[in-house]
Amino acid sequence: MILAFILSQALAQDDDDLDENTVTGKTTETSTAPVEEPEVPAEVDPAEANRPYPPLSYKAAEVLRIDVAFADRCRNAIELIYRRDYKAAKKELDSLTTEYPTTGIGPSGVAVIYQALMFENYDFRYEKQYRVAQEGAIRQIQVGLQSPGNESIEYFLLAGMKGIEGIHLMRKGEFVSAIGNGLDAVKSLSESVKAAPSFIDPKLGDGMYMYWRTVVARASPLIPDGADERAAGKELMKNVEKEGVLLSPAATLALSYSYIEERDLRNALARTMYGRTKYPNNVINNMTAGRVLTSMRRYDDALRMYKDVLAYAPDNQRSHYHMGVVYARMSRFAEAEKAFQTYIGFKDVLPEYRGQAYYRLGLLYARQDKTTEAKSAYEAAVKASRHEAAGRALEKL
Repeated sequence: MILAFILSQALAQDDDDLDENTVTGKTTETSTAPVEEPEVPAEVDPAEANRPYPPLSYKAAEVLRIDVAFADRCRNAIELIYRRDYKAAKKELDSLTTEYPTTGIGPSGVAVIYQALMFENYDFRYEKQYRVAQEGAIRQIQVGLQSPGNESIEYFLLAGMKGIEGIHLMRKGEFVSAIGNGLDAVKSLSESVKAAPSFIDPKLGDGMYMYWRTVVARASPLIPDGADERAAGKELMKNVEKEGVLLSPAATLALSYSYIEERDLRNALARTMYGRTKYPNNVINNMTAGRVLTSMRRYDDALRMYKDVLAYAPDNQRSHYHMGVVYARMSRFAEAEKAFQTYIGFKDVLPEYRGQAYYRLGLLYARQDKTTEAKSAYEAAVKASRHEAAGRALEKL
C-alpha cells in the first residue's frame, strides 16, 4: 500500500526529512510540472440514491460477480480501516470471518490493520499478530479456491497478502525476497482479473509493482534494470483512484509516495490533501502530508498536522520525531530536544530510527555549541545503529 514510506536507504542525511523515505535519497524539488487535480469519480445518479445499498456496493458486486450484501460488508470494513476506526473494523472483520469463513476477507483485513499500526510508527511491534492473521488468511483463501465461486475476491485477497508481505520484507531491507512476493501478488492479481475482467482495483498492484520495481532495480545491483515502467505504473494507479470500488483511497496514497520519490512535492501534497478531505483521521496519510509540508518549509502547517495526529492517535510515537525535525528547523531548540528525547524514550523504536533521532539530537546540540552533549548524542547514534554520519561528526569533534 505505501511503498516509498518503507524503502528507506538514506538515513544519514539531515538536510531533508523526506530523503529518509525514498530509495534514491533525492533532496531537491525536481518537478516543474503543473499540479494535477485528482480525477473525482462521477456523481451518483439520483435514480440510484434510494436503493438499499450505496452505489459503489452495487458496482463492486457487479464487477466482482459477488452478492451485493457481501460486497457492501467488505466495503464497509475497508472504509473503517481507511477512517482509522480499527476497533470497529476488527469487529466487522471478525463477523465476516464467521459468516464467510473461506473467503479470507476477515483475517486479511486484520492483517492490514496490524500492518497499518506498525507502519504508523515505523516499527514491528505487532509482527506476531500480523503473522497469525496473514497466514490464517492464506489458509482460508486456499480452502475457498478449491470450490467454485468468489474466485475474483479470493485471488484479490491472496494478492493483497502477498503484496503486504513484500512490503513487510522491504521494510526489513530484504529487497530480493520482497520482489518475489511482489511477483506472486501480480500472478494472483492476474487470476482475479480473469475471474472478473471489469474489476479495475487489481491494477493498483500492477501499477505499484511496475513503478517500484523500476525504482528498486535502479537502486540495487542485485536486480536487472529492465524497462522504465514508472510512468505507466502511475497511470494505472490514477485509473484505480478514479474508478476503483475498494482501493481508490489506497491509490491516492500510493501516488503520494510516487511523487515523493520523484521530489514532486506539490503533487505529493495535493494527493495527501485530497486524501485528508475524505479521511481526516488517517494517520499514515497525515504523517505523509506533514513530512511533505516540512520539506516545503511550511513549518507551522506541518506542526499542525502532527498535533492533529496526536489528538486522535495519542499513542503515535513517530510524530514526536517529525515534530522534533520541524522545531529544529524553526530554531526552537528546547521543544526540538524534548520531542527527540520523547521519541528516543519509546521502547519499540527500531535501532536505525533511534540512531537517526540521536544523530539529529547531536546536530541540535552542535548548533548551540553544546559540544559535550553533541558528542554524547553522536556516540549514542553510533551505538544504536552504527550511524555513519554520526561517526563522521564524532571524528570532526
